[in-house]
Amino acid sequence: MCSRFGVLIALGAQQSRVIRLVMNEATALAVIGGLIGFIGAYLVGRAMQTTLYGVPALDVRAFGAVFVLLLISAWVACLIPAWRASRVEPLVTLRHE
Repeated sequence: MCSRFGVLIALGAQQSRVIRLVMNEATALAVIGGLIGFIGAYLVGRAMQTTLYGVPALDVRAFGAVFVLLLISAWVACLIPAWRASRVEPLVTLRHE
C-alpha cells in the first residue's frame, strides 16, 4: 500500500492530497459500515419492540449520535496512518519494489 503513495508522491502529489485520499477511503468505509450497522440495529430494535414494552424500534437521535461518534473515531484512527503515508520517501519505496 505504501508503494501506491510513494508512486503518487514521486509523480508530484502533495502531502495534503495523499492525506485526503486516505481520509476519503476511511470515510467511505465508515459510512458503509454505519449503514450496515444501522440496518442491523433497526432489525434488533424491531425484535426488542415485540419483546419489551416501550422500546422504540427506531430512535433516530440515538442512531445519529452513535453514527457521528463512530465517524469521528474512524477519522481520528486514520489520521496518523494518513500522515505517515504522506511522508513516504518515493525513492525508497520504488527501490523496495
